[in-house]
Amino acid sequence: MENVLIPPIAQRGAATRDALLNAAEAMISDFGFNEPSHRAIAGAAGVNTTLLNYHFGSKEMLFEAAVARRAERLLQSWRQALAELGTKPNWTVEQVLVAWWLPFHAISRHDTDEPWRNYLCVIARLASASDGDEWHQRYLGSVDREFHQMLHIALPAMDQADLEAGFRYARSLFGEVLLHRCGKTGGSCSPRGFREDDVDRLIRYIAHGMRGLRTPPQQPTS
Repeated sequence: MENVLIPPIAQRGAATRDALLNAAEAMISDFGFNEPSHRAIAGAAGVNTTLLNYHFGSKEMLFEAAVARRAERLLQSWRQALAELGTKPNWTVEQVLVAWWLPFHAISRHDTDEPWRNYLCVIARLASASDGDEWHQRYLGSVDREFHQMLHIALPAMDQADLEAGFRYARSLFGEVLLHRCGKTGGSCSPRGFREDDVDRLIRYIAHGMRGLRTPPQQPTS
């Protein structure tokens, strides 16, 4: 098969898109979705501000593209963790939560794969984006449904709405831990009093909370 020559203009366009996506990932990772401006992103990418709208249409569409770009790698990691869990005869809520946390487990501010670290921090910050839930469902929602199924097996009596709410709370708390680990919350990498085994404690805390959601709230006595 003959090599296909890519025109220089197309190569430059692809390079510009990648530079803008890399800059968006890094800035969202550091500052969240609300702070980065068109000018700041373009400056970090080393391109003219007009090229952001030319390639993506808007800053919001650039952000969505940044969420989508590496989603398949994260999905594959989650599905592998779920497949391994599915080989067990039964599993606990804690084990399902461990499977969700697995892709984030080894990431820290010292990780050498900075683009991947930045991307995972982008995912951790989705809760703060106005379109974050929509983007999460669009690009990661398929594996969410698989986690819901595993949790439902571990908690068969739980109402579906409660299960989905509990899992949403879990994602938010895990995201905060990842941002602390990667030094994205200001100050030192870990907040005062934070220890590495706090992730294990957090998993137990969330699991007990999800079991608590299964119990109907007590009515106040008169």
